[in-house]
Amino acid sequence: MVGCASTSKSVINGRVISGTVGQSVSASPGDIRFDEPGIPGATVTILTKSGNASRGRGVYTKVTSDEFGNFELNFANGQYPRDSVQVRVEGDGFYTSRSNTFLPPEGDSLLCVVITRPGYVIPEPAEPESKK
Repeated sequence: MVGCASTSKSVINGRVISGTVGQSVSASPGDIRFDEPGIPGATVTILTKSGNASRGRGVYTKVTSDEFGNFELNFANGQYPRDSVQVRVEGDGFYTSRSNTFLPPEGDSLLCVVITRPGYVIPEPAEPESKK
């Protein structure tokens, strides 16, 4: 008899934008903040509450936002955290953001708001993002 490996996977879509408070929150897809210009090249890391990104401890998953500021977090093999997590967003041009929160329920997205550094201008993507 051949055994089957578990291939269950959970996916969370999200976007990194600029704002006045650095925090990550669950938001419905119709939230108008998703119309804000996205920040490309931001590293979004999901950690346990006591995790340490620089030491690689407690990291569930990590991704970099695309040229429109969008990202997709993948949790393979049942690793989707049900308890609160730490969301860390870092990159050039903005201050590192750390939030303790719960991940969005099915159908919602993760909106990561960061505070840009003085003089930082959000780069324009090569072509406009298509609305889905």
